[in-house]
Amino acid sequence: MPSLPKPVRRPWMPTPVKREYQQHAARSPEYGTAAWQTARKAQLRRCPCCEVCTKQGRTTVATVCDHITPVRLGGAFWDAANHQSLCKSCHARKSQSERLLPTAPTPLG
Repeated sequence: MPSLPKPVRRPWMPTPVKREYQQHAARSPEYGTAAWQTARKAQLRRCPCCEVCTKQGRTTVATVCDHITPVRLGGAFWDAANHQSLCKSCHARKSQSERLLPTAPTPLG
């Protein structure tokens, strides 16, 4: 089947730059592993309700396994004690507040 010709970039047009969203740039590659999916499912099985909503007297199904102390601030990625179950809205609220925090200092040496 014939296809349309690809658009030609004219010499005076700037080269398009593919932008990577900061959220995805800062994301650890470990989230895509089978080990993380297993740890996530185990956390959601242990605590199927959102922990923030439970403290506020609401019952909401948790859909996200969140790090209590963010990994970029020195929290352990694989430590189950650093995981908590959250609903999507509570996780978005927590993540938004964490974006305002400075990053952990990198060790010199």
